[in-house]
Amino acid sequence: METTITYQDQRKRKQIAFNIVIALLLLLWVPVSIDKIIDFASFKDGILKQPFSNDLGYVLIYTLPALELLIAFALVSEKFRRIGLILSTLLMAVFTGYIGVALLGAWEKLPCGCGSVISGMTWIQHFFFNLFFLALSISGLYLWYKLRGSDVGNRTTEGGSAKRQI
Repeated sequence: METTITYQDQRKRKQIAFNIVIALLLLLWVPVSIDKIIDFASFKDGILKQPFSNDLGYVLIYTLPALELLIAFALVSEKFRRIGLILSTLLMAVFTGYIGVALLGAWEKLPCGCGSVISGMTWIQHFFFNLFFLALSISGLYLWYKLRGSDVGNRTTEGGSAKRQI
């Protein structure tokens, strides 16, 4: 009996942690995507000042806000939450890697094309900010798999076998 209570408590704690991770990721992705759309001219100008080709810049100008909104919508939907967590992890890894390369001195001058709260950060603060959200995304993915795994076998159909269902 005590084992069941402990298992249920652990599952409940994982579910609460998972919900907090999703909420924090939404607090990142929703404002940054909306900021890019609302202040599109500033976002475009910032991207085109980055040390890569304008061709890549124009691709990023139109894909980043859409991708960030897609991540937010996927995180809200239980059906697509795993995809949202994977995309969040990949995008944060790319952003963090880009800032890491910049901090290592790959470019002489690197203007920040970020908006809202992030624009007031130093590059080192921005790096740790991104590392935090990268860790959150990875944690969310880990918790998603753990919670999904704990659901396997808990569903039996009436009159069906009590064996684990895969």
